[in-house]
Amino acid sequence: MKEYILEVKKIIPQTFCEKIISYFDNNYQDAGTASDTGGLVNKNIRNCLTRSILETKTFGELLCSNAVQQKIFECVHHYKQAFKNIHISKISQLDILKYDANEYKAGYTFHEDFGIWATERHLSISICLNNEYEGGEFVFKLNDGGHFTIPQNTGDAVIFPSNFMFPHQVNKVTKGTRYALIGWVF
Repeated sequence: MKEYILEVKKIIPQTFCEKIISYFDNNYQDAGTASDTGGLVNKNIRNCLTRSILETKTFGELLCSNAVQQKIFECVHHYKQAFKNIHISKISQLDILKYDANEYKAGYTFHEDFGIWATERHLSISICLNNEYEGGEFVFKLNDGGHFTIPQNTGDAVIFPSNFMFPHQVNKVTKGTRYALIGWVF
């Protein structure tokens, strides 16, 4: 399974990561899960804020969003270099996530990104936008019951199939604020 998890270091320069945060660090909503019912969010399962960066309001946001989309396709290109038979042509969703340190149990407990609620997700891409936090590790659950932790630094991407074979979680942030850019492509 690990062989299908691709890391790309410094896909986005730190100064660009800072620009992304400065343009989109507003107008967040509580991030829910597919199991949330009646609009109630369980912060002990998923505890972060989300905002689409495909929905832009200013010219600066539009320019930043377009540049981020190019970086997402650069990630796809890296994945295609390693795995020739994958055919990806569109971004289905592109969000900035904000995880603050707080009293809840989780960042986002183990989950998969593809399912009946999200069918246009074939590859998942997570890009770390900052390092000013503690905790918040990106962890995969392996088939043998073990775990595989990806140490991400500012601008680093993790790319992996969105399906049931790749359950993953973001550990609780214990200090500071973790920003991540999350994209799904199909």
